Amino acid sequence: MTSENIAWSSILDRAGHSASREAAPPRTFFQESGDEKAEGTRCRCASCRMSIDVVSTPAPPVCPFCQGHLTRTSYRKHPRTPEPDEVLNPGERNKYRRPHRVVVVLLTIFSIVILTVATILKLHNVEYFWYQPWVNAYSLTVGVFILSRFLIAAFYRAPLDVGYEPTVTVVVACRNEGGSIEKTIGRIYAEGYPRNKLEVVCVNDGSTDSTLEEMLCAQGRHPELVVVDFEQNKGKRPGMAVGALLAHSEALVYVDSDSFLMPGAVHKIVQGMADPTVAAVAGHTDVENVGVNTLTKMQDVRYFVSYRVMKAAEDVFGAVSCCPGCFSAYRRVCVLQVLDEWLHQQFLGKTCTYGDDRSLTNCLLRDYRVLYDDEALATTIVPEKWNKYVRQQARWKRSWIREIFFAGRFFWRKHPVAAVSWYAMAVLPMLAPLVMFNALVLGPLMHGNPAGFYVTGVLVVSMLWALYYLEKTGRPYWWTGFIFTLSYVVFFSWQGYYALFTLRKTSWGTR
Repeated sequence: MTSENIAWSSILDRAGHSASREAAPPRTFFQESGDEKAEGTRCRCASCRMSIDVVSTPAPPVCPFCQGHLTRTSYRKHPRTPEPDEVLNPGERNKYRRPHRVVVVLLTIFSIVILTVATILKLHNVEYFWYQPWVNAYSLTVGVFILSRFLIAAFYRAPLDVGYEPTVTVVVACRNEGGSIEKTIGRIYAEGYPRNKLEVVCVNDGSTDSTLEEMLCAQGRHPELVVVDFEQNKGKRPGMAVGALLAHSEALVYVDSDSFLMPGAVHKIVQGMADPTVAAVAGHTDVENVGVNTLTKMQDVRYFVSYRVMKAAEDVFGAVSCCPGCFSAYRRVCVLQVLDEWLHQQFLGKTCTYGDDRSLTNCLLRDYRVLYDDEALATTIVPEKWNKYVRQQARWKRSWIREIFFAGRFFWRKHPVAAVSWYAMAVLPMLAPLVMFNALVLGPLMHGNPAGFYVTGVLVVSMLWALYYLEKTGRPYWWTGFIFTLSYVVFFSWQGYYALFTLRKTSWGTR
């Protein structure tokens, strides 16, 4: 975020006030009444070029950023209109279905065969280790790492529902999401969390489409909704920050503007924070538009495995390395304590403008535990075209590489298994293209080494992911897991090098 006369020095002081306030009795945010206001109050800060629109919610006394004076004017609230049908009827296409018992038995037998093949391949690597020591060392390490993810994830248990019900602020920060933001807001209110413990803040980050109008239309149905309008684009991070600063709650739930909560999701995701050592909880997100084409089906497989295997394994040690922006919850007082550092994060002399979720997770993971809850469910819209998907992955790769330099300084203090796994994940993907090039090109051409073992190993790993997805979800898209592996080996593994050389790039890429 640019300076724009915004004084951030008061943020940490306010974090201390919020810490003492967290012990106070829960505040009632909104009490429904028969008197519905026809007008709202627009509170504008000229210095920050930002306005805050409220109807039933009390107007803020000062600007949450610079603490400056707010000019107040009235505006006519949108009339109440019915909720869109897609809000009232979320559908069943994303539900999991257990495969037929015969299919499960066959999958079990086939998985045993695959694991046997994988073991034989690894023994082969040991037997011929010194012929290609660094390649075989890489292969053995990857094999052990992947198998360990499945084994550790088998011990995963979702946080127990202990009836914990804190006050919650759901924050949605977005730019140019006019096609989905109304549905996102509607699904938040339809999710079922008690209204007297819920507030919702939506931030329009200088959109050039109908996003602001759709937010105000949703405010007509839900007068308690707080709408923040940045008159020019500031970035997602300031949008998330203003939501935290305006909130009066114990917990923050961040939801992307193209993500949709399933019933009971908020209640479930905050259960992990009944433990005071937990600062954040990642929910589980599936693909909303899974049926569009092969690319969206492939991403559904990838999302599921990354959550139910990778994050589940990290959760066992309380060290989930990234709470995705799709749907995650944070203890607000913890966020306020790191807000100034996170908001002003710089890398190679540039202000960080992406990777907000991974960065915030790392700021909290230094001193707290971070969990994953596979019973807190949401869906999200993923790219439907390969060019947009490629740009998204490049942005994610850049943020992943950047955060390696940050998290690497403290992750060694975590549980030894979690630490070794994290450092392995930091190194192995950068070596993957070199090993692949050696196995498929240099080895056969220059040394006469067959590529069959490498190819078989890749197919075995792909089959493990795909069959796990099929067994857990019953969805017929399991075969697209092979497309993901092929695309990764051929193209996306090399993207890490591109990301490494473009770390100073600050554009979002998909807006």
